[in-house]
Amino acid sequence: MVVDPYLIGLPAWAFLLVISIVLSIIVTLIYKYATDQAVMKELKGQLKKYQQQMKESKDDMQKLNEIQKKSMAVNMKYMKQSFKPMIITMIPFIIIFWWLRSIYTDVVVIPLSFHVPLSALATGLGWIGTYIIFSMIFTTLFRKALKVV
Repeated sequence: MVVDPYLIGLPAWAFLLVISIVLSIIVTLIYKYATDQAVMKELKGQLKKYQQQMKESKDDMQKLNEIQKKSMAVNMKYMKQSFKPMIITMIPFIIIFWWLRSIYTDVVVIPLSFHVPLSALATGLGWIGTYIIFSMIFTTLFRKALKVV
């Protein structure tokens, strides 16, 4: 069943803009309060340090392998910290995306003069492409504003 995209009262792009702003702020807040930001910052600093060391040691394979092992261990700790907020947000996102798909199936949200790769639409962005672009912008802004690692 396809629902009229204007049923909500906004053009599709405006509704997706609002949805992406709301979801971005919610996800950013969940990441901020469900993770230990001090630990995340420390782990991120260690990962940067290891990346720099790997660049400097690219000619010494043995040293490079040692640094990579250390880096992978730190990366696993970082991912473990990120896992909790990911689980918290997964089910609501599945439900919201399922709902958006039912509303905006085969709807060109942002018309373009060319075909977007991996899109089923002839020209233009559909709901998912539009959401991804808006979400990337707002998530980045909110993470910087709220100092989320």
